[in-house]
Amino acid sequence: MSYLNAIILGLVQGIAEFLPISSSGHLSIAQNLFGLSTEGTNDMLFDVLLHLGTLMAVFVAYWQEIREMIEPYKG
Repeated sequence: MSYLNAIILGLVQGIAEFLPISSSGHLSIAQNLFGLSTEGTNDMLFDVLLHLGTLMAVFVAYWQEIREMIEPYKG
């Protein structure tokens, strides 16, 4: 997979993640729609890394709220 393909799929993931649609589904649609090839890569690993990046972004964006929810449970 080229860096350009990875960037495009990463952007699709980032934009569509917060929409109420399948996050794996929109990656497959984008690959077929734009003719992006993932040959030579482990598709599952790439998808997992995209989702991990999304999870990290959510933690960064909502860290203050997450901390406020956890705070009452500290010993």
